[in-house]
Amino acid sequence: MKVTRRGMMLGALAVPAAAGLANWQWQMGGNSSLLHDDTLAAGRRFADAARASGGYSRAITGDMVRLGREVVADAPALIAGISRHAEALLLGEVAAEAGYVLASEFLGKADGCSANTCHSHWLPLNRMAVAARGNWAETLAAWAVNPQRGEWPAATGPATSDREMAIGWVLVPRA
Repeated sequence: MKVTRRGMMLGALAVPAAAGLANWQWQMGGNSSLLHDDTLAAGRRFADAARASGGYSRAITGDMVRLGREVVADAPALIAGISRHAEALLLGEVAAEAGYVLASEFLGKADGCSANTCHSHWLPLNRMAVAARGNWAETLAAWAVNPQRGEWPAATGPATSDREMAIGWVLVPRA
């Protein structure tokens, strides 16, 4: 196994994120719900990476309000996804009604992503996704399947370039 500077940094940045998430993850039952827009290349990569990491991502189809209510009815400790902006906004509003807040948001671009959060303890996740550059969707999916793993596989394929705008997001229960 070849160790790269990027891989070392990703691992080092992931440790604080996993350590800070342990309490809420176990309090809420430890499950994650993943969603993706199957019409976006980043969404399909997110779903494939979730499957490769042992998880499952549900395609965003049909009535967004009904879908959002079905997801929050299971009271997951974490809801993560990749979608278009309108879908992210509507699903976020439904989740907010159930007591969830936006922890991190990622804007997919041609050369990677930019990340935004208002909560400093989510910065390691943001840095990890930004450092993954074109493989940000795969990194987000691998993390979301099991945030407590503490180590996430580096992207194995070449960095991809997304033509469509994709929004990645993480919702967690309000503290």
